[in-house]
Amino acid sequence: MFRCWDETGCMDPSATAPDDQPPVHYVSDDDHAVGSDEEVTVGKAGPGGVQGIRHIRNGRSTGADIDADGTITWEIDGPPTPKAERELRTAQRLVEHLNSQCGHWGPAELTSSDARTEGGIDATAVDERGGPPLKIQTTVVERDAWQILSRGGAHASEQQLEAATESVRQAILHKQHRPKHGIVLALDATDAVATALPRVAEEFGNRHGAWAAGLGYDAIWIVGPPSFVTPLAP
Repeated sequence: MFRCWDETGCMDPSATAPDDQPPVHYVSDDDHAVGSDEEVTVGKAGPGGVQGIRHIRNGRSTGADIDADGTITWEIDGPPTPKAERELRTAQRLVEHLNSQCGHWGPAELTSSDARTEGGIDATAVDERGGPPLKIQTTVVERDAWQILSRGGAHASEQQLEAATESVRQAILHKQHRPKHGIVLALDATDAVATALPRVAEEFGNRHGAWAAGLGYDAIWIVGPPSFVTPLAP
């Protein structure tokens, strides 16, 4: 199991706390933040927890809502992020999350093509206490929107909670032939935030948690906007 350490012992990074990440502004209606040169995350709270996410970064916006019966509606507006930028952002957001708990990792850095091909490692972060580096493999969850967005405009979709958890499972399976031992898998939900909704991770755990924990990764995370980084396994 992947763990990070501090002076008082070890802490499993899958054990999240309410204040373990940068604060998010929560609203109870459809108000949203607007900006083009900053990163803004808005959570929509309601009975039972988070019911929606809005995220704006450098002119690209994305949002998702889930209703009581598990129907998820989501949208994304803006061009797709280049692959290298996406991978580095996902890895760095995971590093920042781990450091907010008890980690002592340096900045994430993309690896060479050999490390990717042979080792299945997309990014690493140095342990500032001299231990082994954090090895990160990344992949996207959403795969259908990017061709549409590359032509301009926006993309919107609707799916049931069960389908969202299946898309997470399929994203993990996409890496099934890559090395797993000693590696943390980070599923990118930073641009398409539907699968970053907490209910998706909860449902995934109910349906596929034991399966995911047995795959051999040190840990599996869903990496969404700030404060929506959630462990899926172990």
